[in-house]
Amino acid sequence: MKDKSVHSKMTKRHWLQTGAGLAAALALTVPSWGQAQSAYPNRPIKIVVPYSPGTGSDVLARTIAQSITEKSGHTVIIENKEGAGSLIGTMAVAKAAPDGYTILIAANPLVIVPSQNLKPPYDPAKDFIPIVKIGVIPLVLAVTPSLKINTVKELVAYAKANPGKLNYGSSGAGTISQQEMELFKIATGTDIAEIPYKSTAQAMTDLIGGQLSLFPVVVPLVAQHLQSGRAKGLAVFDTRRSQLLPDVPAVTEEPTIVGYGPTPVWYGFVAPAQTPSNVIATLTGLINTAMSSAEVKTRLQTLGAQPINVGSEQFLADIKSEYEKASELAKKMGTAK
Repeated sequence: MKDKSVHSKMTKRHWLQTGAGLAAALALTVPSWGQAQSAYPNRPIKIVVPYSPGTGSDVLARTIAQSITEKSGHTVIIENKEGAGSLIGTMAVAKAAPDGYTILIAANPLVIVPSQNLKPPYDPAKDFIPIVKIGVIPLVLAVTPSLKINTVKELVAYAKANPGKLNYGSSGAGTISQQEMELFKIATGTDIAEIPYKSTAQAMTDLIGGQLSLFPVVVPLVAQHLQSGRAKGLAVFDTRRSQLLPDVPAVTEEPTIVGYGPTPVWYGFVAPAQTPSNVIATLTGLINTAMSSAEVKTRLQTLGAQPINVGSEQFLADIKSEYEKASELAKKMGTAK
């Protein structure tokens, strides 16, 4: 009986010790499994394109999405939500859950669109967290061949001597082409009338035909016309020359223009406000890895874009600066409603 009692106590102690060890092992194992389940990303990431399929933003977003999916194994899908000059898609992302699974490919309208409203629908610096700015496409200040103007200096001199005689084509109120020309006019003290166009092709036709004096247009849409001599490029609205147009100077190379800082067409990615910093860091890594691929670099070149790598902090500073500049211009022009 005594031996049985001792054996019983030993057996009970053994199972208690074994149970305690198993519980400790589970305590270590369960959190790790939970962490693995909640690791980001563990489901498809959606990039919202606030424009229709086939646009520059759409092509670039799809190229990067495909590269991320292929290289990382994390699925990235595209959703087009066009309308209201990018407002519909942009607002959809602003209202999305800040979990990193819905992000926006953004461009200049991110800051220009709200600047055109006295009661802005969103604040680009507060309602979004910048992830990374990936590329720029400078505007080229093209001039009709019928005008004997070959430099920015000559343009400014002619415009001052003939106020109101020159005109320029734009894509309408609140667009980057209008913004850059109006800021250029303020800096140079010139009077050049604006003619809004619904079609870039029509504006280019009128420029070549001499009905339009000037047209600020992105590099890939004007390069062939400059090379054929059907149009002349005076400058690119950037701080550096375009790789596709190395003979056309940057507007900042003209020392007589004081107080003008050009803003090229840019592309980047933003997430809803309150998205965790570790998620932003992961997204930045995925996008930067995609940007380093040969396929993405080739696509950028065909779009006339120059790759850049502007991180979240500087991207935010750029957004704040551009939003302030666009808002001030809208007030001066009386276009804000």
